[in-house]
Amino acid sequence: QHSTGFVGCAAIMERTIFGHTIWLKSIGCNVVGRAGQPISPSVNLFVKVTKGCNAHCPFCSNAGYQSPTSPFDVDKLICIIHELKNKGIIVNRVNITGGEPSLVSPLVGRILNAIEKERFDDVHLHLNTNGVTDQAQDLMQHPRWDSISMSLHHYDTERLSELYGCKLSTQLFQFKGVNKQIVNFSCNLVKGYIDNKEEVQKMLNLTLDLGIHRIGFVALMPVNDFCKEHFVDINDIPFSQLPHVYFTGAKDRGVNCKCSNYLYNRDLKILEIYMRNYSNPRYCESSLVFDGEYLRQGFYSDNIIY
Repeated sequence: QHSTGFVGCAAIMERTIFGHTIWLKSIGCNVVGRAGQPISPSVNLFVKVTKGCNAHCPFCSNAGYQSPTSPFDVDKLICIIHELKNKGIIVNRVNITGGEPSLVSPLVGRILNAIEKERFDDVHLHLNTNGVTDQAQDLMQHPRWDSISMSLHHYDTERLSELYGCKLSTQLFQFKGVNKQIVNFSCNLVKGYIDNKEEVQKMLNLTLDLGIHRIGFVALMPVNDFCKEHFVDINDIPFSQLPHVYFTGAKDRGVNCKCSNYLYNRDLKILEIYMRNYSNPRYCESSLVFDGEYLRQGFYSDNIIY
């Protein structure tokens, strides 16, 4: 059953895959007040390899640990990729995500082997627990990754352990054998943790000191009571007032989402800063999600495509 309750912007292109309509971007984002330009129809494909996670973050829609073992049909994933290609739909990025992908590293390896001949330009890994386990460190060293995103919501290991509800390793900030040029941090703004410009400054400095070159700051989505009670409005943090932080640009898709970019220059080292100003949680234009069983548009259970 396919839901038609998606919220998008005016420039939406429809395509049919597996007998169901999906929505694609046909116009790029607006850039600093200039209207977006026509683009080729494309999607980002999110491959959710598990719901399991070794953290118990109270702001997570996954609501803590679930069993990481569930059937995953790799052949069906390849079928989906071929359907998109046959319909002339470009896959901008394949995102391997979860849960925590490193809990099912052998499965991730099978997926990477299966898609190798598809020759994607961008295969991305998203780790939700900061590479604290040996499995995560090993997974990060796989040569196929074009980019890796790591959730990191505080600069202090003890505060992180408190927030995640699990004891973190003292090896947290070591990246042996990992290409740090392709790694970026993703930091949720949480009241009582990273919630003001002084705390943001400490996150910037930690990121530079670790040799990472990009960090993103994101406000919590209202998925549960914790998120509502610990919400920090990103507009209340004056990024442009931080020493040596410079605004470089912004993109938006109207009321659905907006992001801004900054540069931080310290000791002749440059850090890229990404900031999601706002986002409509039901906005899913050009986002497809495969969980090993079903393909959906967006991250909701009522819109199965295949």
